[in-house]
Amino acid sequence: MVNTERLNHTFCDLVRIYAPSGKEGGVRDYLKRYLMRLGARVTEDGAGAATGGACGNLIAVFPANAEGLPGVAFTAHMDCVEKCEGIEPVLEDGVYRSKGDTILGGDDKAGVAAILEALAVMKETMIPHGKILAAFTVQEETSLGGSRHFEGKYAEGIDFGYVLDADGAPGTLINAGPGEYKITCTMHGRAAHAGIAPEKGVNAVKMAAAAIARIESGRVDEETTCNVGVIEGGLATNIVPETCVVRAEARSRSREKLEAVVARMTEAFRSAEADFPGGRAEVETELLYEGFHIDEDHPAMRLARAACAEKGFPVRVTSTGGGSDANWFNRNAFPAMLLGVGMTDFHTSAESLAEKDLIDSAELVYAIIEAESHVCGH
Repeated sequence: MVNTERLNHTFCDLVRIYAPSGKEGGVRDYLKRYLMRLGARVTEDGAGAATGGACGNLIAVFPANAEGLPGVAFTAHMDCVEKCEGIEPVLEDGVYRSKGDTILGGDDKAGVAAILEALAVMKETMIPHGKILAAFTVQEETSLGGSRHFEGKYAEGIDFGYVLDADGAPGTLINAGPGEYKITCTMHGRAAHAGIAPEKGVNAVKMAAAAIARIESGRVDEETTCNVGVIEGGLATNIVPETCVVRAEARSRSREKLEAVVARMTEAFRSAEADFPGGRAEVETELLYEGFHIDEDHPAMRLARAACAEKGFPVRVTSTGGGSDANWFNRNAFPAMLLGVGMTDFHTSAESLAEKDLIDSAELVYAIIEAESHVCGH
């Protein structure tokens, strides 16, 4: 059903467009032309202004052509990590790779191309469908900025959606992801000459070290992690350091566990004050995004399973430990789950994408649309 020549051409076009986070304008323009040719109503929202980027999310709407079918969204992000300038995709032995030392950009141009191809086939076959929304977001790689600032009004009439932005072959259904806190601790000590009067100082770096030693790190349990990632402090070896900044994170798919681990981390940082009289621990915590979970009996899951069965794709339901646009879509717009598109070694020059996974991803999106009428119809 999918036009593989067209799909491959679209994918190669997309990865060649330089689109680091905040500079997605070239991809935006390409998608706008493509979607308007398909007859979609195309809108750009205000996420660009909200994030300081070159453009906002691109939103395309295809009105329902049949009654009683759910509104479904398909989303992918337009940006990629560096090195993404001058990408030249090469297809050898059924696998896409970058010809040079750049990334390939399959994260997430594979998801974008798959959605575009499925929509083209949908228009060509004129199958019955409910309202279809295609949303292409900005700045996913840096801050989930596009989905964070996606306005709920653009999702009116949409019942649920799918985010094509995960590893794993098509048939990988990710129905849960964690919430994440950012934790920043500034240890305030007292400066002194390290050789002449060290006893007059309070060593902020040692304060931080003592606190970090009390923090559980790595995998706390099957759905909870925490990590101390950055330590910055001191000016010179002959000065007792007056300040030290520690940046850490905590994630969990359980909000209760997340709050508990953040509380323990905060307490560990503050406990250093007792060991270093005159020192002070200033702790700031920020919830970056909330977790999400899609139940097994949710219509989004039932529809995805039916589509996989139609195409003969083995289903693997799993969860993720990372944040994605799905986190913000679940909070601000509609229930959403992640779909695997086969990306491998993404964010590196070793990145690759099997042509079969690209084709199967487009087939799955089309199959989801096609399955609406017999899974969700009345």
